[in-house]
Amino acid sequence: MRLFSKITTVVVLIFGLLFSIEYIDIKALAAPKGSTIGNVAVEELSKKEMKQQLNTAIANWLDAEIYITVGEDEISLTGEDFIFDINTSIKQYGIHTERPWYAFFREKRIIQEPLIVEANSTLIEKIENQTNAKDEDLTARVLEAASYLKKSPIKIDIKDLSIEDEDVERIAFEKIALNDSQMAGAKDIAARLNGYIIEPEIELSFNDLAINATNNQDVMSLVASGLHSAVLQSSFEISERHQASEVPTHVKPGYEAIVNPILKKDFRFISHSKVPAKIVATVKLEKLKIELYSLPGNPKVSVFEKDNRSVKPRTIYRYSSYLEEGERGTAQQSKSGLQLLIYRTITNDDGDEKAELISQNYYAPKNEVIELSSKQTTIDIDSTSLEEAPEECDTNDASYMCNSTNDKRKKATKSKNGSPLPEGSYYTETGDIVIPGNTK
Repeated sequence: MRLFSKITTVVVLIFGLLFSIEYIDIKALAAPKGSTIGNVAVEELSKKEMKQQLNTAIANWLDAEIYITVGEDEISLTGEDFIFDINTSIKQYGIHTERPWYAFFREKRIIQEPLIVEANSTLIEKIENQTNAKDEDLTARVLEAASYLKKSPIKIDIKDLSIEDEDVERIAFEKIALNDSQMAGAKDIAARLNGYIIEPEIELSFNDLAINATNNQDVMSLVASGLHSAVLQSSFEISERHQASEVPTHVKPGYEAIVNPILKKDFRFISHSKVPAKIVATVKLEKLKIELYSLPGNPKVSVFEKDNRSVKPRTIYRYSSYLEEGERGTAQQSKSGLQLLIYRTITNDDGDEKAELISQNYYAPKNEVIELSSKQTTIDIDSTSLEEAPEECDTNDASYMCNSTNDKRKKATKSKNGSPLPEGSYYTETGDIVIPGNTK
């Protein structure tokens, strides 16, 4: 009897063990509600059930229209562009859901595992041919979207794309000399600009990029001028730019850009190209260098000046009470001004050429200011000598007459032949007779 009981116990244990193994094989990968592989819910499913669900979901995704958008480029894809590995995906999911036997009391955590998917050669060719970009990161991000079976359109934000030097061409270049006081601030701003990706149709603000880099407004304007000079050499549209009040010396006149966040003066531009561009900004050997790189597809650009004319200064006189009588001085030296136009010619791949006016620049001259003394010598009437006083006309002398200016004139009553003369006739100093009304 005891032997029978022992045998029965052993049989029950063996049966229980076999049942447990089978149960584990079916439910070992079970996970809490919300667990997924790709976008497929796999909670409380066996491996077999997971495989069925995943096959169906992938087939439906591949049968639908698949296309991605990179900037303005739209790329159509097919199921042949992707290679899904369902078995490895399930295995990976199982690794993440495993619990050691001694941790049976722990709660199971939600798992959201991506599908394992690789790119076929056709996918890489389509991306390279339609975006002109040989970028592994772009392909990886398409595969990431596929690993979660995301619905079309799959939009790729190109601002995160890296542009490698061997894949691009330099479209603009500017170099500016720096002094010791400008080095630190220029380095900080250049670090903010360096590597920045310029997306098509997204306006870029210099003040936003350089914010908190330095408080030196002159250094900010210097770096902004370097960027403006580079942008002039591209086809980018300049939407905001402020010129200097005086003829600049750090860059050519018309190429500078004055910025000041407090006064809300900014330098802004926007790219209408179909491909992204990158800013490369460095400070080395006391020089700021700013370059623009872009993928192929940008038009050819040339910049030129027109109507470059000097503006002559004027001389202005003003009186000062601080100067002594007869003293004069120069309050401001003269300096010529300048006016010029900046044009840009854009030539497309088909040969169409378009010239556009970029800016009208006027730098007012500095007029020469000369100060004169406002003090004048006054005449002391009491000290004037009698000899200097004018002689008054005696009206009581009948042989003389007085005119309107109180001058004496000798009367003339007869002509040289004895004829009478009209009243008011008189002799001149030379003895000639002047008759009133006679113009001869």
